[in-house]
Amino acid sequence: MYRTRIREGVEKGWGAFQDGTDRIGPNFAGHMIVIQWSCGAPRLMMAVVDAQTGSVYNPPISFDGIGTQNLSLPLLTLGHRFSSNPEVEFRLDSSLMVIRATPKQTEQHPSYTYYFPWQDGGWKLLRRVLLRENGL
Repeated sequence: MYRTRIREGVEKGWGAFQDGTDRIGPNFAGHMIVIQWSCGAPRLMMAVVDAQTGSVYNPPISFDGIGTQNLSLPLLTLGHRFSSNPEVEFRLDSSLMVIRATPKQTEQHPSYTYYFPWQDGGWKLLRRVLLRENGL
């Protein structure tokens, strides 16, 4: 469904952020390309492409939960404040991705910081820490 968006991320660097700007080439775990794009406000989509093999992977968490096959990331909602895109952190020289998100948009919707290392061609949940209204 999102082939064009993913291809443009790999070939042109659109949505493949490094230091806050679009850049061509790997930006995660040495050889992976994390591509992010908006699909309405607030809504963030993400795909991870192996620059060596061309394989495309889903993010480690989506609206459907951890380890699901969906490119749509869950929102981040703290308390009764406005929902926003999740906070996603990653680096070229690290295989750890940190995501702050609220996976279930319900009346009682706790938000967490998730720590996902990329290992052996897949995501592992290393840790989950409850976020509070004032941050951590």
